[in-house]
Amino acid sequence: MNRIQPVVCGAVECNVISDQTLIAERHIEMLGDESKLRAERIESIYFPGSVQELCWALQDLQSKKATCVISAGRTGIAGGAAPIGTSSVVSLSQLGRPLGVGRDGDEYYIRVEPGLSLAMLTGMLMKKDFSKLTDCTESEQAEASKIMADEELQLWFPVNPTETSAHIGGIVATNASGARSYRWGATREWVRALKVALPDGRLLTLRRGEVFAENGMFVFEQPDGTITEIHIPDVLVPSTKATLGYPLQSDMDLIDLFIGSEGTLGVIVEVELRLEPRPASTIGVLVIVPDEDTALRLVDLARSTTAIRFDSMEYFDSAAFQLLLEKKQMDGSGSHIPDLPNWNGCGVYLEFSGTDDETEEACIPLEEILETVGLSLDDTWAAMEPAEMAAQRVFRHAVPEAVNAIIGQRKAKFPQLHKVGTDMAVPDARLRELFDLYRQDLAASGIQSVIFGHIGDNHVHVNLLPKDMDELIRAKEMYLGWAGKVTDMGGAVAAEHGIGRMKKNMLAIQYPPEVLVHMQTVRQVFDPEGLLAPGVLFDNE
Repeated sequence: MNRIQPVVCGAVECNVISDQTLIAERHIEMLGDESKLRAERIESIYFPGSVQELCWALQDLQSKKATCVISAGRTGIAGGAAPIGTSSVVSLSQLGRPLGVGRDGDEYYIRVEPGLSLAMLTGMLMKKDFSKLTDCTESEQAEASKIMADEELQLWFPVNPTETSAHIGGIVATNASGARSYRWGATREWVRALKVALPDGRLLTLRRGEVFAENGMFVFEQPDGTITEIHIPDVLVPSTKATLGYPLQSDMDLIDLFIGSEGTLGVIVEVELRLEPRPASTIGVLVIVPDEDTALRLVDLARSTTAIRFDSMEYFDSAAFQLLLEKKQMDGSGSHIPDLPNWNGCGVYLEFSGTDDETEEACIPLEEILETVGLSLDDTWAAMEPAEMAAQRVFRHAVPEAVNAIIGQRKAKFPQLHKVGTDMAVPDARLRELFDLYRQDLAASGIQSVIFGHIGDNHVHVNLLPKDMDELIRAKEMYLGWAGKVTDMGGAVAAEHGIGRMKKNMLAIQYPPEVLVHMQTVRQVFDPEGLLAPGVLFDNE
């Protein structure tokens, strides 16, 4: 089946703020997001509290031919929620309710509104607090009771984007991933169903496995009843982590067109996520290695073993270690950073989970892996209790915090200064080549840098810390040069943070012009007047 048939929703007027003083005083945060991009002014903010109100907001915007961006947690760092070049913001802050939880065969799931935060979802699942579900069916209510009564069952959503204040709608819209994607994958693999409001206010219900492209074609019913055929060509998508616009495939599932579309095709109004039973035991081990070559050898061995199923593999180079050590030694702001057994060298963080027996048994092959690279358990910081695991999370998050603090100090002299952080991934066989490329160019540039991130996915973040505007220009040029070479390696120029407004030039490096034309054509079918997120993914048509 390839027919797309949205339905008209009975719309209800929602709260709209257009008073500029009120926007400036109470909603100034709506002008930007974590990318630090900011609009100078917007004309209105819509606060729908229901699907019907959201549909009315979109219809109202369409009647005025007004453009908008969708605002959720605004934690994105690619500028997708910054209303630059748009007149309005549609806030999903009042659409944050859990709706239902249930079981479909052997699969558990939860339905939520897009404004629910990851932290709220995690807390609700941990506590089994299903008392606030607002749209449960009878079968879902019965299943919720069973889940709460089962003392041994603990459910979780394994995908863990770093920012827990991120909203589920934004997580789906950017196909977010994070540290545990090495084992559990990105968000796309956990989305069972979506409800989407199209720019004309009609509702589209998508369930995985129900609507596929046939012979490279979807059939879309327009509001006036006419039919539009949407051509879906096969696009060579990298085999790595990737969030690169629309993942066009001639036999694709329609739901995958909207996951990762960054708010350019429609507004996500409901998400149904697959859940897993939470592993009974988790162990985190930070291995302190003498040099980067040893770290890469360790990662190769860890990835090749069949004796341990690692959830995540993270890397921290020697510059990251030294940055944290200096912070601990120089001022009280680093007092929360835990002590390491040894600050010399760099670190590889390995996390694995399972039953108590499985994690205990995994320690034996782990020790063998360490011995192979000349290390032992004495060279590690291991944790399995919740408090110890929390301390490890503090350590891992302290690296980007320290980077941002340095840039914050330098901005006092150069207000337009900012870090340049990469978000690229390559296939397994090209990881060493990628590191060689980074190290050669960084040494030649003289620009301060820190490398950390998801090494198991060959997806480390190079953070360039320019001292002045000249170094900022050179850092950006170096990043663009890397993007071309990463693409040549079969990699992705945007692995988890999306394209947004800030990386459109990199999307043009990833794909040839004809692919971008196909993507824009698909966008125009769903949003012919360009009302949603103009300037996101592509320059305004």
